[in-house]
Amino acid sequence: MNPKSRTQHGFTLIELLVVIGIIAILAGMLMPALVRAKQKANRIKCLNNERQLSLAATLYAGDHDDEFPARRRLTNAWMVSLKPYYQNTAIIKCPSDRMLETRSYLINGWNDYWEKTLTSRQYRRMMYWTHPHGMRISDVKLPSETILFGEKRIGSFHVHMDFGQDSGNDKEEVNQNMHSAGSGGKSGGSNYAFVDGSVRMLPFGGSVKPVNLWAVTDIWRAAPVELP
Repeated sequence: MNPKSRTQHGFTLIELLVVIGIIAILAGMLMPALVRAKQKANRIKCLNNERQLSLAATLYAGDHDDEFPARRRLTNAWMVSLKPYYQNTAIIKCPSDRMLETRSYLINGWNDYWEKTLTSRQYRRMMYWTHPHGMRISDVKLPSETILFGEKRIGSFHVHMDFGQDSGNDKEEVNQNMHSAGSGGKSGGSNYAFVDGSVRMLPFGGSVKPVNLWAVTDIWRAAPVELP
């Protein structure tokens, strides 16, 4: 056969545009699935971070008369007290948080319990970061239903969840929707670590209603919380 008799074929412009269009459609179909997969991976990693923090707090309590870290100022708060027990500083940040954040979590401040059990003078010392004791694990009546760590609002400098500060940190400083499941601001939920060492994701508002899981005392557990 004469090579010159062979017909040479190439892609026309229309064929190339069709191929590009198909690739774009496939990419558009795959992108949401990839985004959801990344969100799920971040949520799981964040949940594991809180599990490690909960374990660190339990180990700390085992070495300190059953007490979690005492309430202290930012420069000497729980992140510092627990560091010998968690070592890797990366676990105090959720991968879903923005790049400029250095910490993603709040620890329970227990101030509903302290307000009930301390004298007025002692309670003031606690709120001003000088009370010598932390919360005893044995004083938490419902460890599997009482939050130890939760995710904070992006941009918040708070390290404790305190009732009675402004409108209450459970309303203003806790991030109720760190891990969104859609476009809505209430479409997902956030991760929480509990006193018994368990961790789980709760839907938007699930940490404060129908029961306020940050509270130790009955009156605060039953207190209604209206979220914005």
